[in-house]
Amino acid sequence: MFLFRINKFYMRILIAPGFISLVFILHSCSKNNQAVSNNTIDTNPLPNTVSKIDTLKIMAYNVLNFGNGCQGTLTNLDSYFKTIIQYTQPDIISCEKINAFNPTPGSFGNLADELLNNGLNGAFPNQYAYALPSNNSRGSNMAVLFYNKQKLTYVKTQTLVANITDFNFYKLYYNDVNLSTTGDTTFLYVVVNHTQSGSSSSVRDQQVSSEMTMLRNKFSYFPNLINMGDFNTAGSYESGYQSVVNATDSTTILYDPPYYPDKQLLYPGNWDVTPYLVAPYLTTSTRSSASIPNTCGTSGGAKSWFDHIFISPWLVTGANYMQYIPNSYQTIGNDGNRLGVDINSTTPATNNSAPSSVINALFQFSNKYPVMLKLLVKANRNRVSPTDPVEKN
Repeated sequence: MFLFRINKFYMRILIAPGFISLVFILHSCSKNNQAVSNNTIDTNPLPNTVSKIDTLKIMAYNVLNFGNGCQGTLTNLDSYFKTIIQYTQPDIISCEKINAFNPTPGSFGNLADELLNNGLNGAFPNQYAYALPSNNSRGSNMAVLFYNKQKLTYVKTQTLVANITDFNFYKLYYNDVNLSTTGDTTFLYVVVNHTQSGSSSSVRDQQVSSEMTMLRNKFSYFPNLINMGDFNTAGSYESGYQSVVNATDSTTILYDPPYYPDKQLLYPGNWDVTPYLVAPYLTTSTRSSASIPNTCGTSGGAKSWFDHIFISPWLVTGANYMQYIPNSYQTIGNDGNRLGVDINSTTPATNNSAPSSVINALFQFSNKYPVMLKLLVKANRNRVSPTDPVEKN
């Protein structure tokens, strides 16, 4: 590891197997060691600090082998993606199932650069960046985490599991308006998934269970943590799903918001057998035909719920300056009437959940619906906060 100090910042460069980091970090990023309850946060604010409330939009999107040519030219796909981003305005977006590419920024054929430059920053110039991706598993597809650099700073990438594809862990922190005064950094940790599809869950169960074991070995209790992406689950009974939402220690479980804390659904869930019970949350497929608009991906319309965003107890309670906004979880473009039909079908009703241009872009860009939730973020005014757990691996 190489560490350089530049005025008030450190520049850290670390490269090791499964671990990549290239960031600027405030030198005063230590936590107050006092663990506190949420109702004491922001009492007795420090001088020269300001009160600020912000919202972070978190989005997961399977982009269906973006870049392999099956769905059309990159120019057309970039345009559809730009339309989707202009509408959703995510602050963090994971794009899973990108055709494998050289992850070095600026390299020829780098598809993260393609999505960044022509999609995200095409919609909002110079607003987005991406965490350094990896392909330690040498898979045929990859995932990339993009973020709004005006609100967040990237710290590191770590591969938790390399099994068919990489399951990466990302560390970021919120660009708190008071950070230079408090020196108390609010971190957000994100894990991105793309599991093995198929009627048998054995491989994806092993992938996600291994990932959750790594997370529980890393943290004695979960901080502000999100686990999201395409899990390919047929129901809550699968052991991979259960490894996420159940644990011997309640501080290391993750919640699926429509079940908890929103309580819109009740376990058990078997969304492949009874998709009508979870109709607004279905994510596969935006297309009923196997050949329209192309031959890529699955058909049959919305019939499965593969894509999820799980959140930690801290994010449910707002223990550390970030809190899930109740009932903000949604499947973008799914109005609850898409069971077995196209996203743009007028049967049984016209889809007015988003502008028609966005509905068309979702239909053209991928066979998957993106999922999104929102976090409320409160500025830290007095460096009083719970201590983030030490990373053990």
